[in-house]
Amino acid sequence: MKLYHYVTKGNNVMDVGLLSISRNPAADINYYTKRSGRKTHKGVCAWMEKCFKGRSRAIRFFTTPLSWTKKSLRLKELVDTCDLFEVNVDALAKDGLIEAVYVKPSVFDERYFSEEDRKKYLRNGADETLIRLKSVKEIDYDYQQTWDICDDSKGLRMAPLQFYVLVIKGGVVPPKYLRKIR
Repeated sequence: MKLYHYVTKGNNVMDVGLLSISRNPAADINYYTKRSGRKTHKGVCAWMEKCFKGRSRAIRFFTTPLSWTKKSLRLKELVDTCDLFEVNVDALAKDGLIEAVYVKPSVFDERYFSEEDRKKYLRNGADETLIRLKSVKEIDYDYQQTWDICDDSKGLRMAPLQFYVLVIKGGVVPPKYLRKIR
């Protein structure tokens, strides 16, 4: 099965692999500095590891390429400024490179998001709810994203989307598991 990841254009992913934040000291950490209160790459990685073991070696993936509506042009901007990569999850798992799998459900998914569930699953100050799955076999490749609930004016870019976070052994998906889509 395949999952998808976006990387800013002008990257060298097909040479060095898909890097987690721990393996990419040049990564833009602004998003994480706001969430963690940390100001350095090393500090952000330490905070991530307090969220759960392996978080700094984890990479976010979608089950389908992103789409957008006129209400979510920030998603369009992301797609337009990034290259899209497909990862072969079956091969990664077969070769023992996936240490853990988490799902970040849509905030509108009532199976996960009662107030009690939010408190239960938020870990050490993380502001996204990541729920550990037993294996890659639990990834729902048929999940249908609801693109029309993404709304820039309400600050709802990624919150309505379900995605997966894979903890990768060594923090790098080697190029042989990747295919550049565009």
